[in-house]
Amino acid sequence: MVIKVSGHSLMLDNGKANGVNTGDLFEVYGRGSPVLKSNSKEVIGYLKRPLAIIRVTRAEDNRSICKVVAAKGPLAVGQPAMRYSDMTAAFVSRSRSDSGYGLLRKLQGLFPDLIWLNPSDVPSDIVDSQSMKTLGIVLLFALEPDGLKVYGPDLALLHKYPAFKAEGATFPRSNFWKKEQRPAGSSNSWKFKTNIRGLNLADAHLVGRLSGEAIQIDILNLDGGRGPKVVYLLPSGIYISPYRRQGRPVSYIFSGPGHLVNFSVSGPDGWIVVNVLLDGVGMRSMLLSYQDSTLSLIQGNVNLWLAFVDRDGNKRKRSLLGQSFDVNAMFGPRVYLMKASRKGLSYTKAIKEPSGFSVIRSSWSDLNGDGSPELCTIDRRGRLLVYEKKQLLWSSPDPVSPELSKDDRLLKGFISLDINKNGLPDLLFSEVSKDKTSLTGDSLMVLEWIAGEYVLKAITPPVGAHICGLAAVQNQLVLGVVWQDPRVGGRKESLLYSFCRD
Repeated sequence: MVIKVSGHSLMLDNGKANGVNTGDLFEVYGRGSPVLKSNSKEVIGYLKRPLAIIRVTRAEDNRSICKVVAAKGPLAVGQPAMRYSDMTAAFVSRSRSDSGYGLLRKLQGLFPDLIWLNPSDVPSDIVDSQSMKTLGIVLLFALEPDGLKVYGPDLALLHKYPAFKAEGATFPRSNFWKKEQRPAGSSNSWKFKTNIRGLNLADAHLVGRLSGEAIQIDILNLDGGRGPKVVYLLPSGIYISPYRRQGRPVSYIFSGPGHLVNFSVSGPDGWIVVNVLLDGVGMRSMLLSYQDSTLSLIQGNVNLWLAFVDRDGNKRKRSLLGQSFDVNAMFGPRVYLMKASRKGLSYTKAIKEPSGFSVIRSSWSDLNGDGSPELCTIDRRGRLLVYEKKQLLWSSPDPVSPELSKDDRLLKGFISLDINKNGLPDLLFSEVSKDKTSLTGDSLMVLEWIAGEYVLKAITPPVGAHICGLAAVQNQLVLGVVWQDPRVGGRKESLLYSFCRD
């Protein structure tokens, strides 16, 4: 709290005993718009309104003397202050190694209340205060060959950490992320040891952040034993980065007509297909290859919906399917088994799937344990349907997605995990909010086989955001969500949350 104001100086009621250091920056808040009780005019609280940035010039044991750096309104005793909150931050690496990317992820985890700029939007040669003002940067973290330096407004040096050597630096993983040992020969039969029935984002760990709205995010193995990769699709293209390890991202930037819809991956051999929709016309989908940390286009302008799918439901092999485009129904009746090679795509044979089948909104899994995988698909009306051997076994009583149209999110991601530890896989997916104007957002759903019947239930309340990805990584469930951040004028960002074992 502000306990004294004198001109451009003020005093806070926290000091060294509370971890405050000389040079620290605080955001002081004033009273913002009132929050009214639903269906009445009763005021139940007020929003925070960022009012001023102040810098600690002298930290004493139980108080701090501060100087006003920038103010938007009058300061007064009793106003709350938060350290490193609601300030635009940027990171630049002037080191020749890749260690800076690991450090950036750590900084974003340590300071989640900062507004982080995308590194691609920040030139590495920021050397003057005018550059910071132009880009709106309040805090600049610069990784130099001789250590990490933290600059504040007017490029004032706030902190320096010379003990941290940039060249050759490593970022060891915490035991928290230690890989779970699995019995030999049972790599596909492990159980997800998490209290998954009571998931709450407030209890999750933030493990990744992207500036902007991701269309889709996945985490999986692309190149054998080199560790999992984060694959994410933005409107600008597809990007691949190491998951929680050092390394520069690689990308394929999209150009030309149409818009990106989704991607899928074959597995460790590095084949990737990206669906590109030409509204009302057709497709110009792409086949790409990820080899030796390089992402290259093999074939483009494919007039099919493409997807790598696990038709056997055993997580051992993914088949490539192509589905025709229909100008009215989006997904046509013709489905083909295909093959990818360095020469491009080739047709193997035509296959028959149930009416209403969608290759990018389907999953195969032996939920009932009878040895034959069920096909779970979402039809045009948004209902979840379960087929076995082309026979309809079950359908959801209510839609789990809005009725399909080209203006809606077409992707529906599924993953299979044994969450109730009964030896049978369960199907996890996100239920899309039916009201496009709703602030409640998507929910995480599970379809289980219990006591001889299919049971569909929600395992999270609405998360207040759009779920753009689900992934099982070692003993973690990773959830990708797209938030609309009210602090920065409604700008969207994409976050990765990890739920780990008990």
